[in-house]
Order: sequence, then C-alpha cells, then structure tokens
Amino acid sequence: MGMWETRSRPFFLSRPGIGLWRDHMRKLNVDRYRKILEQERDRIRNEIDVVETRIGIGDTGPALSELADYDNHPGDMGTETFEKEKDLALRDNFRSMIGRIDEAIGKIDRGTYGECDRCGREISMGRLDAVPWAIYCVECQDIIEGR
Repeated sequence: MGMWETRSRPFFLSRPGIGLWRDHMRKLNVDRYRKILEQERDRIRNEIDVVETRIGIGDTGPALSELADYDNHPGDMGTETFEKEKDLALRDNFRSMIGRIDEAIGKIDRGTYGECDRCGREISMGRLDAVPWAIYCVECQDIIEGR
C-alpha cells in the first residue's frame, strides 16, 4: 500500500469533508453556471466593442470628434478627454471581468468550481448566484479586501 493511500481509497478521498464537498458539487448545477458565465462574457465582449467604437479603437483613421467642424473650446476639449479616459477605464474593467469569468469557467472544467482558492472551503450557492465568477468565499474575500 502506498504512502498516500488508506486501505479503502486514495488519501485525497479520505480527507475530512471530502464527502461534503462532493455533495456541494452535486447540488451546484455547473452547467447552469457555465451558461450564465458564457452569456455574461458575451455581453461584456459586446460592451467592449461598443466602447472601442466610441473611442475610435480599431478604426482605420483617427477618431472624429463631434466638435471637429467647430472651434474647440478648452472646456469642450477637457470634457472630450474626460469621456475618452472614462471609456478606456471601462474597457479595462470589462477586460478584467472577462479574465475573472474565464477563470471561473476554467474552475468548472477542472472540477473545482465553488471551492475557495484561498481556504479550500465551499463558496455558498448564494454567493455564486450573486457573483458567479467568485473564486473566494465571503470570509476570504473580506480578508483579501482588508475588511
């Protein structure tokens, strides 16, 4: 018998709580969560396209200002700069969200969806319903955010 096995099953299946974890995973409808995550990823990708079109990324020419035919007032130029910076920040946030969603989908593929990446405990279904891309339980998220 190997070092990591008990008489009846491998060591990793003998750990306390592993049966509870399997029960939790059975309760989770991972196909439902995958669908939610994929729909959200598609929605966010569409938002990125809208934002990039608005700020002129991907165009063959420079982005045209709505004030291009008029004398630019310094206040108007400041507003336009602010709007472009806001759109760039939105795009970066959307890209970050896609990364989190892809991470959650990867956890589904690996069979670890619903498991906290920090402590290994289960993430409550209520949290996953509210934030399907969550990779930390509420307690660990609070610790990470310093609350």
